[in-house]
Amino acid sequence: MTSKTLLLRLSFLLSLALFPFLVMGPAGNLLSSLPLRLAVFALFVLGGAWLMQRAWAALRYPAALLLSALAYGTAYKLASFIPEVSTYPFSLAWSEISRYYYASLFFAEKLYGADLPLSVLHPTRYLMQSLPFLLTNSPLWLHRLWQVLLWISVTGLTALLLWWWLGRKQENSLREYSGIKVQGSVPESTRGIAFILFSFLFLFQGPVYYHLLVMVILILWGYDSKRPWRTLFVVLLVSLWAGVSRINWLPVPGILAAALYLLETPLTHSTEKSTSLLAFLRYLLPPAVWVILSTLGGYLSQEAYKTLSGNPPELFGSSFSSDLLWYRLLPNPTYPLGILPSAVLVSLPLLLLAGAKLWRTWRGVHPLRLLGLAGMLLVLFAGGVVVSVKIGGGSNLHNLDAYLVLLLVVCGALVLGALRFDRPQSSPAQPHLPAWLEPILLALTVAIPLGYALSAGRALPRHDFAAAQSALQEVARAVEQADQQGGEVLFISQRHLLTLGMLGEVTTPLVADYEMVFLMEMAMSGNRFYLDAFQSGVQAQRYALIVSGPLTTNLQGRAHSFGEENDAWVIEVSEPILCYYEPILKLKDPALMLLAPRGRPCK
Repeated sequence: MTSKTLLLRLSFLLSLALFPFLVMGPAGNLLSSLPLRLAVFALFVLGGAWLMQRAWAALRYPAALLLSALAYGTAYKLASFIPEVSTYPFSLAWSEISRYYYASLFFAEKLYGADLPLSVLHPTRYLMQSLPFLLTNSPLWLHRLWQVLLWISVTGLTALLLWWWLGRKQENSLREYSGIKVQGSVPESTRGIAFILFSFLFLFQGPVYYHLLVMVILILWGYDSKRPWRTLFVVLLVSLWAGVSRINWLPVPGILAAALYLLETPLTHSTEKSTSLLAFLRYLLPPAVWVILSTLGGYLSQEAYKTLSGNPPELFGSSFSSDLLWYRLLPNPTYPLGILPSAVLVSLPLLLLAGAKLWRTWRGVHPLRLLGLAGMLLVLFAGGVVVSVKIGGGSNLHNLDAYLVLLLVVCGALVLGALRFDRPQSSPAQPHLPAWLEPILLALTVAIPLGYALSAGRALPRHDFAAAQSALQEVARAVEQADQQGGEVLFISQRHLLTLGMLGEVTTPLVADYEMVFLMEMAMSGNRFYLDAFQSGVQAQRYALIVSGPLTTNLQGRAHSFGEENDAWVIEVSEPILCYYEPILKLKDPALMLLAPRGRPCK
C-alpha cells in the first residue's frame, strides 16, 4: 500500500465523522431542515465515493457509491447515540429513566434491602440492562452507555450473523440453477460489507429491540437443517426467552427456524421428488413442529414467569384489555406518516428487489415453499399491525419488529442468491427484466433506511446542569422532611434518584408500586384491580410526598399526538392526585412536580 493510498483511506474514514459533526455540532441548527440535510448528505456521499475509488482501485463507481452512502448513513446513526450518554441527572425522555429502575429490580435486595417483584413488561430487556448493577454505586452515565452499547452491538452482531448464514448458503444455490450467472462484478467482500451496513440500518427502522434480536442471533447460530433435533433444542431454548419477553413473540423462534428451513431445504430433494400428500406432510413436519412447540414453550415460560416474578396475576395481559385505535393505521397526529403507509414504505422496495431477483428463477422453487414464506410474513405483519394500533402502541414501527426481521431474512436470501432450488432448468423460464430496473430498486431499497436514519438527530441538547443540581437539592430537602415526619414518599417518576443514590445522604424506603410507565400501562388498559388500589391510597392521602412529572387535567382526544394516552392518564392518575394533593414545587427544566396532601381535598 502506497502512502497516497493510505492517506486517501484515512481521509475517507475521517470524513465519516464530519457529517455527524455538522448536524450535531454548533452549526447543527442550520441543518435542522431535512431537505437541506439530505442535500448535504448527498454531497458527502459523492465525495466519499470519489475517495473510495481512488483508495480502493478495484472498486467500481456504482459499488463505491453504494458503500459510501451506507457508510455515511451508518456513521451518522452511530453518532446519533452520543446525546444518550449524558451525566444529566434527570430523564432525557419520557420513559428513559424508568428503564434503569426496572433493570434494578433484579438486584432489589442489594439496592433496596427488600425482595421486590420483577417487571411485568419487557423483563428480558431489563435483564440485559441490569448488568451495570453488578458494580457497586454504578453511575447513571454508565447505565446510559450500556444501553447504547446494547443497541449497537446486538444489532451489529445480528447483521454479521445474517451475512454469515446467507454467505454459506450462496455456494449451493444459484450454482444449482443452470444458465444463471453466479458471480457478478461486485466482489464478495464488497457485497458483505454493503449487506451488513444495510441490515444494521434496516433494523433501526422499527426499531427492532435488542431483546428480540437475541432470539434472532441464537436461531441463526444454532439452526442446522441436517440436525433437526439440535434445531428443535435451540428453538425450545429461545422460546423460553420469547415467552418471558412479549406475548406476541411466542411463535417467533419457531417461525424464524421454519423460514431458514424453507429457504435452505429443497422439497423435491428431501422427498425424493415425490409429490404425494404424504411427501408434502413429511417435508412440512419439522417447521410445523418448531412453530408449535416454540409457541407452547413460550406460553409455558410466560406462565412460569407470572408465578416467579412475584406479581399478582391480575397485572398481566394488559394488551387484551387495551383499546385498539384503528385510525392510526393512516396518517394521524400521533404518527403523521401512519402505520400502514410507513410499513409499505419500508417493505415495498425490498420486496420488489427480491421479486426482481426471483423473477427468472421462481419456477425452480416449489410453490409450497414460497407460499410458506409469504404466509409467515403475513402472519407477523398482521400481528404487528394489531399491536401497533393498541393505545400506547407508539409513533413508529417497533411493534412490527418480528415482521421486519423475517422480511430482512427472506428478502436477503432472495437478493443474495441464498435460496436453494428444487429443480434445475437448462434455461431461465422467464424473460429478462429491463436492465435499468434492478439498480433503481436497489437504490430505493437503500434510500429508505438511510432516510429514516437521517430524519432523526439534531444539534446536541444543552442541559442546564445548574438548574438540575438545584432541583436535586429541592427534591432531597422535601424527601428528607417527609421522611422525618414518618410519611411515605411515592416516586411516580425519577425513581432512579433512589435507585442510584443521587439524593446524597437522603434516603427513604421505596414504594415499589405505581411507577410511571406501568401506571400508564394500567391506565390505558383500564385495570381496575391496580387503579382502584392506587386511587384509594391517594384518597386516603397515604403519601406524605409525591414526586411526579407535570400533572394537568386537560383532556385532548385524538386530535392531539398521543391524545388518548393523555386522556387515560388524566382520568386515572392526574385528576385523582390533584384532587387530594397540591403542588408545592413546579419545575419546567427538569419537568418535575412535588405534591403534598391538600388540607381540604376537592371531594
